[in-house]
Order: sequence, then structure tokens, then C-alpha cells
Amino acid sequence: MNSTNKNIKPFYIYTEKNCLYIKNINEYTEKLSNNIYSYSANLDDKNNIHLCCLDTSGRLVHFFNNNGSWKKKVIHKFFNSLRNIKDMRLYIINDLLNVFVVESSPISENLYKISHLYFNISNYNVSRYNITNIFKDKECIYKLNIDELSNIIFEYKSKSNISRNLSDNILIFNTLGRKWITPNALIRCNPNGSSLRMPLSNIKDDIFEYCYSIKYKI
Repeated sequence: MNSTNKNIKPFYIYTEKNCLYIKNINEYTEKLSNNIYSYSANLDDKNNIHLCCLDTSGRLVHFFNNNGSWKKKVIHKFFNSLRNIKDMRLYIINDLLNVFVVESSPISENLYKISHLYFNISNYNVSRYNITNIFKDKECIYKLNIDELSNIIFEYKSKSNISRNLSDNILIFNTLGRKWITPNALIRCNPNGSSLRMPLSNIKDDIFEYCYSIKYKI
């Protein structure tokens, strides 16, 4: 846990028999919900805890902790089947909740699809963007980073159906315009006109460090 989170009591979030629990260290265990398949947690810039979950019906569910009280919002059904879902992660940027859901291909090993669900809790109008033909290499399925403009940098590999060669790909989620674009479509220059380099990975050193300290079980 980094210094920005020093006032938050350590806690565990876990599922058991499809029930979602949160346990404060040396205190009590609170049951938040039944019928939860997968989940991810993170903190906003006010250190409020957010949980995004997929329930066993494929619905996206949001839990929000404010001043010690939990609020639950069942948003919408996005997945008809949960069989191929392998992971989900929540990232919060400027009050925009970004959920990345990983699905494996039922017909091809090492091939995945990523669903990006993003929304603001002021209205819960969720948008969805799918990134397909993602090939898992030896390191990971995808790499995610945040640049100096708070844009999401999404890196992944894909395999050509013809040559079967792997290629490196980069997509950028423009958080201001709330749309996915290619690097060439985003003007990213410093004041003297030279191109900015892609930033080194900063997720574990920035606002997402606490999320990575949580142990997840599916």
C-alpha cells in the first residue's frame, strides 16, 4: 500500500461459493452479495472503495463504499455466458470507471477478446468496446498504461490469419473524448514540437497500486 492510502484500513475481498465478502483486518467480515462470479476493486481519488463485479447472470454490478456504507447498483447484462471469462480489472481515471474483461476463445488456444466497459456513477450509462484477436505471448495477454494526459495505452499482440506471424499493436483510449483511437490519430507533442515517447509502465506506482495488492480469487 502506498502513502496515499495510509489512512485506509487493510482489508481482504474474496468470494466463497459465489458470495462476495469484504473482511477488515482484525475486525468483522461483511457479506456484500450473493451470486457473484468475478470482481475487481479499486480506489477513486477520494479514497472511496469501488467494486465492479459480474454476477452469475452475466450482469455488471457496481458496489460503492462511501463513509463506511455500501451501495449496490445492478447496471446491465453484458455477457450471456461466463464460461470463457478469465479475468476482470477495474481502473478509475478522473471519476471514469474502466472495466476490462478478458474472455478466452472457445476455438483457439492463446486467443482472447477484451471487453472495455466504461461509465460514470453519476448516470451509469455504460459504453462498451471490444478488442479481438488478442494473442497471449509468454509474458501476458495485454499491457495497460496511463500516459501524461490520462489516456489509456493498450498494448497487445495479434496473429495474422495468413502469415501466422505475430504483430505488436497499440490502441489509445482518449479519456477526454471517451473513444478508442490509434496512436496516429492522437496528437501527442510537447511544447517544442517533438514527439513524446510512450511512457514506461506506471500502473503499480500510481493510483492502481492498491488494486494490485488485493488478492483475487475466482
